[in-house]
Amino acid sequence: MVEVKKRALVTGGAGQDGWYLIELLLARGYDVFAQSRSPIDPRIHDGRVSWHTGDLTSELFLGELLATSAADEIYNLASVSRPAQSWDIPIETARLNGLVPHRICEYIRRERPKCRLFQASSSEIFGDTVSQFQTESTPINPKSPYGVAKAYAHQIIGAYREQFGLHLSCAILFNHESPRRHLGFVSQKIAHAAAAASIGLTETRELDERGRPILFDGKLHLGDINVRRDFGFAGDFVEVMQLIVQNDIPADYVVGTGLAHSIAEFCEAAFNVGGLDWKQYVVVDESLVRKVDSHFTRADSSKLRSQLGWRPKVDFPALVTMMVEERIRLLKLSQSRQPAGK
Repeated sequence: MVEVKKRALVTGGAGQDGWYLIELLLARGYDVFAQSRSPIDPRIHDGRVSWHTGDLTSELFLGELLATSAADEIYNLASVSRPAQSWDIPIETARLNGLVPHRICEYIRRERPKCRLFQASSSEIFGDTVSQFQTESTPINPKSPYGVAKAYAHQIIGAYREQFGLHLSCAILFNHESPRRHLGFVSQKIAHAAAAASIGLTETRELDERGRPILFDGKLHLGDINVRRDFGFAGDFVEVMQLIVQNDIPADYVVGTGLAHSIAEFCEAAFNVGGLDWKQYVVVDESLVRKVDSHFTRADSSKLRSQLGWRPKVDFPALVTMMVEERIRLLKLSQSRQPAGK
């Protein structure tokens, strides 16, 4: 008897989490369908993924994607991904981060009630909490369009789960980074600047959110470096996604390491990879300090650990080191490809 492969749909497949999750699903024998907003080189993942390009906020595209993939498992990772960016495009954020997950719930309810859904929720739904740890029962109090939209999706999925008995789950993901992180995120900006400085550069071609070189005149400009975050490795987090979907009982889980590090500590670890003193390179720029921000996040993942047995494998120093070393590799590769005299 031929075993039928499970079919999985990964939205936001071109992002950091999507890349690691798709690799995991392929390794476990899935037929994988993936969505991205922009065209993807079909050779990525050795051509083993069925890619679909389009805007999920289009009801027509979303409906066709869901029908075509006919997935047994849906992993909804697509979103406007940065709280600061969400202030520039608040309506799009509400549609993509909030209404798209709702529409997926409706599709599952009406068309594929046996389908299982994983929703990437976020610690931003808690806002600027004063609690030492955040758990599944921490009050939801978002402070940005991103957080508000994620909170809507989180709660509507819980409502559908209870009302219709569907296998719909959310993971409240705390900060998770990797060498594949987009340069728009502060963690990768720091890694990139540290890598550039370590190979003797004083200016990068890559730009920050203001259109300036990330490393300019030998300096990296950052906002509040006292903000503390629970930083984990994205490759560890996608394993949680699979565990949650495979579990017999759908539920919500907080996902994080349980340790918090400041942006200053991230800088120290990153520049230390190249044997540099971060204080010689980092400048606090008041214009980059967010008016609204979560100043302290630290996950209490005891529910996840006790029920599903998950433990993070990559610790903070190893995470920062792998990010900086990959940026060094890419920068050296870029230099080697430049014509002589450039």
